[in-house]
Amino acid sequence: MQKRKGMACLLLTLMLTLGALAGCAGQQTEKESFTLSAAVCGSAASLDPARNADEAAESVFYALYENLLRMSDDGAGGAAVVPGVAKEYKSVTNYDGTVDYVFTLRSSARWSDGTHVKARDFVYAWRRLVDPETNSPHHALLSMVKGYDTARETGETAALAVSARGDTTFCVTLAAPCPYFLERVCTAAATMPLRSDVVTKDPAGWASSVNLVSNGAYQVGVWKADEYLQLRRSAAYYESKLVGPDILRFVFAKDAEEAYRLYEEGTVDYVPALPEGAAAQLIEAGQTLPADPLSTTCCVLYNHEDPLFSDEHVRRAFDLAIDRMAAAAAAAGMPATGFVPQGVPNGTEDGTEFRTAGGALCGADTEGYAERCAQAVQELERAGYEFDGTFPQVQMLYAAEEGTSYAAAAALAAMWEQVLGTEVTLEGLPREDFDARLTAGEYQLAADTFRVPDGDVEALLARFAGSGEENVIRYANGTYDILLGVVRASESLAARAAFLHDAEAMMLDDAALSPVYFGGTTHLLRAGLQGVYRDCRGTSYLQAVTHTAAEQK
Repeated sequence: MQKRKGMACLLLTLMLTLGALAGCAGQQTEKESFTLSAAVCGSAASLDPARNADEAAESVFYALYENLLRMSDDGAGGAAVVPGVAKEYKSVTNYDGTVDYVFTLRSSARWSDGTHVKARDFVYAWRRLVDPETNSPHHALLSMVKGYDTARETGETAALAVSARGDTTFCVTLAAPCPYFLERVCTAAATMPLRSDVVTKDPAGWASSVNLVSNGAYQVGVWKADEYLQLRRSAAYYESKLVGPDILRFVFAKDAEEAYRLYEEGTVDYVPALPEGAAAQLIEAGQTLPADPLSTTCCVLYNHEDPLFSDEHVRRAFDLAIDRMAAAAAAAGMPATGFVPQGVPNGTEDGTEFRTAGGALCGADTEGYAERCAQAVQELERAGYEFDGTFPQVQMLYAAEEGTSYAAAAALAAMWEQVLGTEVTLEGLPREDFDARLTAGEYQLAADTFRVPDGDVEALLARFAGSGEENVIRYANGTYDILLGVVRASESLAARAAFLHDAEAMMLDDAALSPVYFGGTTHLLRAGLQGVYRDCRGTSYLQAVTHTAAEQK
């Protein structure tokens, strides 16, 4: 009997000990498991990187996939290019002006199902991107690759000069030097690798399946359409142990206002862009918010075929009357000092930005504004108008659904009335109607925002050359068109950059349009968290988010 009691006591002690250990293990797992919830404006119906047209969803793709190169924290909250799937690369400029790039893939790069990422996965993805049947909005990303035009015209994607040498060497030949190839093309979501066996097995459903095979820091966990997408850390990722959140939960919101409401309710921990007015309220309440510069420029567009704005003196008067400091403050941006925004590479070997190299081409200082206003009145007089209310009333269009558009437009209208005595009425339109009016030339003034396509300054400036549909201001300057032709023919990166600077300066000397402010925004991360970094396109990278040191204690 005594023996049974002893055995019972021993068993009880063992059970209690095991229970205590299990409890400790449960507490440790709970403590170490870190879920970060972030708002995304819009909803993800597909995780096909080649077809994504929603810039707000880019953070999702950068969590799921990794390209040849990737963006990493630059130490100041911005993003810098570092090796990704490719551990190294070499480039050689050939006698015919073409450029060969050879990328060596790291052997530790794997897909979420454990298989190695191979060079042929990039070959397949890049050829699929330019294939007309894919109908990707991003196919022009590869326009600098030799054979691109043939592939687009014929559908013969094998013409694209990309190839694999074995499993770990990916080769690309560019038709000419491209200053943004590495920084923009080799980090883009649209050029991420894809597995041909996965895509061809289920062409219609592979990108909307919870069984999606990805090669980034995360893989799909739970996906509830129109509500949230939950990703979990991928054990196959080569730097899995360095990833911050164990779970990334992207909650879909219809707009910035709803995203901020979700934050206030505690549903999400991160809002990538605060709605108009919210940032000001938080700053007034004593909260410090990061200012995120964006590579966009808000401009006043003049219709050069309009009887009033065909006169360069009138355009120059309106330009000189702009208080860029005040307009930027109204729109939470930065005063524009040129048409090409900040954050865009100059394309030269010294690694400078285009805006830094080009300097200030627009008056943006407060001290000189009074003098510019006096010059504006003189320009209006040269056009035959006095400051006496005789200048006709004009109308300015703006895209009504785009946050700070009205605030900026209203500020501009007030400046012109005060400085020039001109009444400017405002008309807000849905984006589709706004674009249609500009294309048709049915406007006098318009406020619009421009982004440098894939970091290519030439593509931005070329919009206003010749008589193409994109030249909505109807700017006509034969010398400007010739300059851009020289840019296209130039094989020297330094000469190319110089000609682009000349073209930008010429456009602004003609007052073809008026840059007003460079884009800016601010994000909000819950107290106790750190590690978000963002690029100049506004994309947020969340893989490195951790608890602050104080929170960890």
